[in-house]
Amino acid sequence: MDSYQAVLDLVNRYSFTLDSGDLQGFTDLFAKAEWVFDGGEPAHGSQELFDRVVFRVILYPDGTPRTRHSSTNVNIVVDEQAGTATCERYVVVYQQTDVLPLQLIYSGHYFDEFARKDNQWHFTRCEIRHPFYGDISHHLRPQS
Repeated sequence: MDSYQAVLDLVNRYSFTLDSGDLQGFTDLFAKAEWVFDGGEPAHGSQELFDRVVFRVILYPDGTPRTRHSSTNVNIVVDEQAGTATCERYVVVYQQTDVLPLQLIYSGHYFDEFARKDNQWHFTRCEIRHPFYGDISHHLRPQS
C-alpha cells in the first residue's frame, strides 16, 4: 500500500472503529498522538483520550453508537522524504436510534497529522475546529 492510501486508511479507520462500537480500536489509533477538540486541552495517547472523551459515547444494544461518521473534502498531502503527512477534512455524523430519526448530529473541520515509523503510518495529531451541533444527546453522555 502506498503512503497516500495508508494515510487514507487511517482516516477511514477513525470512522469505521467509532461507528462499529470498537472504542478500543478507535483510541488505539491515537496511541502515539494527541487529540484536540476546539482549542481545548489535548488528550495524549489512547488511555487519556478514552478517559476524557470516548467513555462518553453511548453504545446501544447492537454494540454500536448507531452513527455514521463521514469524511468529505479530504485533502491528504504526503511528504515521502520527511515521512510525514497531513489531512484536512470535514466530518459529518449522522445518527438514528429507536427514538431519534435519521439526522445530522454533528459537523467539524478536522486537521490531522501523521508520521511514518518502521514503514508504518500512524496519527500524531487530530485537531477538530469549528464544530456545529445538532442533537447529540443520544450520542454522548453529558460531561460531568
